[in-house]
Amino acid sequence: MRILFTTYAARPHFYPMVPLAWSCLLAGHEVRFASTPSLMDTVRESGLPGVSVGRDIDAESWYRSGTFVPEPAGADEPEHAVWLRVTDRLAEKQFSVCEHMVDGLVEFARDWRPDLIVHDPVTFAGPVAGQVLGIPTVSHLYGLARLLRLDIEDWLGTEHRAGYLDLFTRWGVEPLLDPDAWIDPCPPGLRWPGQREINRVQMRYLPYNGPGIEPEWLREEPERPRVLVSWGTSQQKKLGTGIIELFGRIARSAASLDAEVVLTVGAMEPEHRRHLGELPANVRAVDWVPLSSLVPSCRAIVHTGGTGVMMTAAAYGVPQLGVTKIPEGRFNVERLVAVGAGRHLPQDEVTDDAVRTHVAALLADDACRDGAHALRREIEEQPSPASVVPALEEIAAKATVR
Repeated sequence: MRILFTTYAARPHFYPMVPLAWSCLLAGHEVRFASTPSLMDTVRESGLPGVSVGRDIDAESWYRSGTFVPEPAGADEPEHAVWLRVTDRLAEKQFSVCEHMVDGLVEFARDWRPDLIVHDPVTFAGPVAGQVLGIPTVSHLYGLARLLRLDIEDWLGTEHRAGYLDLFTRWGVEPLLDPDAWIDPCPPGLRWPGQREINRVQMRYLPYNGPGIEPEWLREEPERPRVLVSWGTSQQKKLGTGIIELFGRIARSAASLDAEVVLTVGAMEPEHRRHLGELPANVRAVDWVPLSSLVPSCRAIVHTGGTGVMMTAAAYGVPQLGVTKIPEGRFNVERLVAVGAGRHLPQDEVTDDAVRTHVAALLADDACRDGAHALRREIEEQPSPASVVPALEEIAAKATVR
């Protein structure tokens, strides 16, 4: 069987798909991973065979314009109006991504003739190519606690956005309203309650955070509790360099607890590191090291609520403090709090005392540690990526019979 995986050029969307793609290869299937040119180095580092299709969008221009910075709700607006505005803009960006890559994806798929397309849920070139060529499609979620359907108006309703439908109209095909299945690495207990039912294929989240060399100091037992502070590259793109200054403050606040603080700076531009400010001796700023190497030795982690870092920490049973601003982070961390595996601090409420209070609680609270361990056990109980491969084979086989 030939399986075409595809996502747009964003590492946080590519990484969660790597374990399943490798499982398909190891099961004897042919695999290709297609994306626009700027992701090809990342695909190559994973060991997967990649295919460059289409063109990259000018993502930086979207971020520089402040498009994704949440604006406060007006006096007569419900609070969720803030999040709806952000996701409206994200949808427009993803429609543009599709237009930039879909022609190349269709051209490659027409030549290679895959039996199945597995796509990131906001990489709409996948479902368009599937409809154009009559190939079944599967959406691969990435562990987000709340399913944000950017193809649907206000992501809570049932009506698809006009911009999404237009992507299919250009090719003269019927819009694909739902894929054949959804691969979901989010454990059931972490999911947002009350969401619509989908044809879900549950899968265990296996952390893949890219390649890297584990430093020697990680093999030594820390003399003090180790706290990881991960500032989040996507946050800087959306909110500006002020997020770097904020996480410098957070690192100093955590360090005042007589902890060993590890601050990730590997994806930070060198000229931006000055925004961190002066760091005390017990803060270790580290260049690129995979999170799956850093997290296991930590007693707590502070992050912006991004799905990849949240799920990696959850997979290792580490209590988490989410310092959030954008919808993805807020929804993820609210569910962590609900299952007793973490604490929540909105970015607008960050003070030195608030950070110290929350981090100290993570280090001392047995209930939070127990909640984090229970979440890890639930993740470990889910079906492995290898066990999901037969479900993909069945979907492709049914399409062949039709």
